[in-house]
Amino acid sequence: MSLFHTVALLCLVAACSAHLCLLNPMQRGSESGINKAGATDCLLMTAPCGGRMKGTGITLTGGQRYTVVFQKNLDHWTKATPGNFVISFGMESGQLTSLATVPDHGEPSLTLYEQEVTIPMMKGNFILQVTYNPNNPQAPAHFYQCADVNVI
Repeated sequence: MSLFHTVALLCLVAACSAHLCLLNPMQRGSESGINKAGATDCLLMTAPCGGRMKGTGITLTGGQRYTVVFQKNLDHWTKATPGNFVISFGMESGQLTSLATVPDHGEPSLTLYEQEVTIPMMKGNFILQVTYNPNNPQAPAHFYQCADVNVI
């Protein structure tokens, strides 16, 4: 394979990666470069939390309404098979409960989404996860972000 073909293939792979960042609550790890489409900190594809280690997190009250804010850092929408974003809650090592599903209507890269959810009435340490499911055969199947939550 020529150098030109190698570079072209790498550019195509980079362009086919959708990205997701979690802003509120703050995602595990850093948020470096999130104002630029294609940020590395928004490209996490390992369930449930992108391979990021547990962080400090936030404290919330069971039953409270809470606004989750996340960013489609790099768009990979297709009209034929539009995807979605799923906000889930639970133990990192267990089954997560879906709190909300937000459809992807083809908004551009760097779009911010807000979704109000109700924090479950459970006490302890949990994760709030946002998953981007692009439903695009040219992209990875899922992108993950998590925030650590202590429910009192």
